[in-house]
Amino acid sequence: MMDDLLQEMINPAPVHHDGPRRRRLWTTVAIVGLAAVGATTLTTSAIFTDNDSASAAIETGTVDLEIGQDVPFAFSPQNLAPGDSTYFPLQVQSNGSLALRYSVSYLATVTTNDTTDPVLEPAPVVGDLRDVLQLNVYPVDAAASCVAGGLGAAAPINHPTTVTAWPGTLTELVGRTAQGQQPGDRTLTAIPGNEWLCFKVDLPLLADNSYQDTAVTLDLTFNAEQVVNN
Repeated sequence: MMDDLLQEMINPAPVHHDGPRRRRLWTTVAIVGLAAVGATTLTTSAIFTDNDSASAAIETGTVDLEIGQDVPFAFSPQNLAPGDSTYFPLQVQSNGSLALRYSVSYLATVTTNDTTDPVLEPAPVVGDLRDVLQLNVYPVDAAASCVAGGLGAAAPINHPTTVTAWPGTLTELVGRTAQGQQPGDRTLTAIPGNEWLCFKVDLPLLADNSYQDTAVTLDLTFNAEQVVNN
């Protein structure tokens, strides 16, 4: 036994260093675990909140052009003789929520006169009334101004080349049909914007016997577009 003691004193057993290292490792693991639990607790705990929302409708405007029918669409007087004039007042209305600009186009078609045909000696060659009739368009304050002597010094608003002869295909009369502001375009405010136009037709004194007992039909087309952003 003494020999064993002497052997241990000469060659003592090595010191075990792994124990403290293991203890430190487990301590670190425990700390990290507790920190993770704490972080989870903080992110999932109850907090005060509030929410709100808003909504709004978006609507588009309207361009609504209407031709008023307060008076019948008919020229007066009829049965024209060379040197006579006939008139027709027409109200143009804006019934939409947007201001508009408009143009007017026209064409004329030869028709048959409903009166009894006269017996002419010698029988003349029948003329095309579109070749001699003269058309002018005037802005007026009211339908009552669209009569002989009612126009005063008003200036026509139709293009000078449209007075005569009248076309057989649709042709621009007032303003232009191209998009955007064009020379001669008429502008109306949103509802209740409106204006009166007076269409005056003259049969000049140079109309000879070939235009007796003839007739034409005048067709008008109105094109409207928005004013804003255009």
